[in-house]
Amino acid sequence: MKSVISIAALSLVAACGAATGTISTSTSPSPVAVSLAVSNMLNEVRSVNGAGAVVYDARLGVAAQRHANDMLANPGIAHVGSDESTPGSRAIDAGYNYRNLAENVARGYSDEEAVLRGWINSPLHQANNINPIYEDFALAKAGSGSSQTWVLMLGRE
Repeated sequence: MKSVISIAALSLVAACGAATGTISTSTSPSPVAVSLAVSNMLNEVRSVNGAGAVVYDARLGVAAQRHANDMLANPGIAHVGSDESTPGSRAIDAGYNYRNLAENVARGYSDEEAVLRGWINSPLHQANNINPIYEDFALAKAGSGSSQTWVLMLGRE
């Protein structure tokens, strides 16, 4: 069973980083490499809907991976972590001082493209995906098989 949850935009202040090739979140026991194809897929959806491109930000990657790992270790999917952390507190802890922030979470998708398609096909998640306010993103996963847990963070400093 595939599950998805979305969080609306939050607000505060900070910076950004871009990468080319394969993008890796290296601060977890189970890092996910975000391929250019996934980045291009997200940005194509944004472009078709009038939003500018987002670039990978490693700090959001750290925050997203932290939450993916936490959701894998603790049953259920939610935006509040087992330690009571929120998307905003995780972003700030990772050094991303956001003005705007959104988080999509999911479980049970086989790969990056499948989870992105799931979020694209969900109106609440798609609203986050195509919101023109966001400039940065990160995608993280934890686990394997049907227990894979996914976190997409979108932000602007």
